[in-house]
Amino acid sequence: MNAPARTQKITDVHVPEPLAYVPAVQPAPVAPVARIVTPQGDVVTGYLMQPAEQHPAARAVVREPLPVWVRATALLVPVTAGSAALTFWGLSLAVGSLAALAAALWNLFLSLLALSAVLAVAASWRGRRGGSTATATATATSRGPFGFGKATAKATATVKK
Repeated sequence: MNAPARTQKITDVHVPEPLAYVPAVQPAPVAPVARIVTPQGDVVTGYLMQPAEQHPAARAVVREPLPVWVRATALLVPVTAGSAALTFWGLSLAVGSLAALAAALWNLFLSLLALSAVLAVAASWRGRRGGSTATATATATSRGPFGFGKATAKATATVKK
């Protein structure tokens, strides 16, 4: 036991060569290997143990920020749905008024159609008969929106040669 103690000041650490391919799942890093020479002169090779707090942490999931169009859509969908629901609710309350307005517009259209037909017939007769006169009268009556009031339109056309 008179042999001098041989201790290395710096331990040799061996890290294996990197792989030539990149696997799909990255394996945990290999623990470093150390070569230690004992006081008797024996060479011992082994893995260095790492304390538990120094183990590499599990790979954190990196969340990328959402694109602008996704955030804008997420904000606009409830607003648009609420606006549509409010619009349809308002239209359901105004169905009677809209029906009366549609009826008034339909009567006006029919009156103008009848007036144009009378004018067309009068114009065609005017060319055949000399010095004749044609008179056409059209009347349209409708109730106003919300049931208030009554509107009457009367149109008269006279054609002379």
